[in-house]
Amino acid sequence: MTRIRFRPAVALASIAGASTLFLAACTQDASSTEGIESATPSASDEAPAAEAPVNGVDAKVYASSDPETDAYGFVTPSGKWQCAIIPTRNLAGCASHPTAGPLGVPGTPQIAPPDGGPPAEANLIAVEAGKDPSFQNWNQTVFPANAKVLPYDTTLAIDGFSCNVQFSGVSCREDATDKGFTISTSGYKFEFTPIPVSLPSATPAQIAPTTAPLPQQARGSNQCGPVAYPETGKPATVVIVKGTLRCDEAHAMLTKYFAAPDKNEPVYSFDGWECRLAGDPGSAEIGYTINCTDDNGNTVVAQP
Repeated sequence: MTRIRFRPAVALASIAGASTLFLAACTQDASSTEGIESATPSASDEAPAAEAPVNGVDAKVYASSDPETDAYGFVTPSGKWQCAIIPTRNLAGCASHPTAGPLGVPGTPQIAPPDGGPPAEANLIAVEAGKDPSFQNWNQTVFPANAKVLPYDTTLAIDGFSCNVQFSGVSCREDATDKGFTISTSGYKFEFTPIPVSLPSATPAQIAPTTAPLPQQARGSNQCGPVAYPETGKPATVVIVKGTLRCDEAHAMLTKYFAAPDKNEPVYSFDGWECRLAGDPGSAEIGYTINCTDDNGNTVVAQP
């Protein structure tokens, strides 16, 4: 299979409070371009055997609260992507969260919208049963705004589809064919990225969803590269929730904060910044959330 490289990073889509995913109720509500940048098909037409999901969650926890909507959705821990598995449409897909606007990933094609008009950047990446993964444009929201966060290194699997979240991105596939996609703020590829398999425990426990992401602003927000907590070595997602701060400035501020001897105080002020902790700073497994604001209206969050 041809190896697909990720494209360089670009400016990211907005992160905001509402949780909606552009999904269509009818076939005529969606436009698509199949197979763009997809890997070369295997020489064998035999479908691979489906594998048990790694660190699977209870799918019912992620089911839509609307009894008339057969969908299972989640938001990634960074708050950047919202994804759904929709059995009635034999589809799994991801959209930019929370606006469900253009994906904002390098190389995303322009696709004519289903209701007419000039081509526009695709707002969904998806894989459908028996088809190659594709970019699509959807113009109707059918997944309600109640999606829970799927923790890192866990898998949501239901009705022949699987999606997982890793620090490197979010990935979905059709289990029977292993066709799928991976997308992150750095790029995409039409290949499924499995979670590395570790030795299973005798009685693996179901992994519960985490709380919803911190509130985000629709404009002026930006997701920056990760930082690592010095005490734990665990990565944290850095998000400029509000303001005009650059990513390098946010990282410089957090680096100075990490070097402060009394940073573990609930509130720590320095250089016009006020940083607050949430969680247990001594936990090497969970880490803690840092919320920093300054006098210029900037808000930066580092969350595990």
